[in-house]
Amino acid sequence: MCTLATNPNFGQLLTYISCTIVKGVIPLIFILATAMFVWGVVQYVINADEESKKSKGKQFMIWGIIALTVMVSVWGLVKIVGDTFGIDSTFIPEVKP
Repeated sequence: MCTLATNPNFGQLLTYISCTIVKGVIPLIFILATAMFVWGVVQYVINADEESKKSKGKQFMIWGIIALTVMVSVWGLVKIVGDTFGIDSTFIPEVKP
């Protein structure tokens, strides 16, 4: 879990902010993009007879796929840059029993 000392210096503050982003914000964005794709699939299937709603569902699916593709690509680029400059950019979620 991300913790912040009572009297943090600038480095500790940056570590806390990056930890919060990596462990909280990024998974949330992945979940939202996946939910957007699934919502598009549901709309596409449920409204098979109405062309306007069916096309709206198709747009949700397309934008969900685009969002997931961009996020995975950026994640890959961060890994490449981290490996190139010797920065540990590994993100392994904590599994608590």
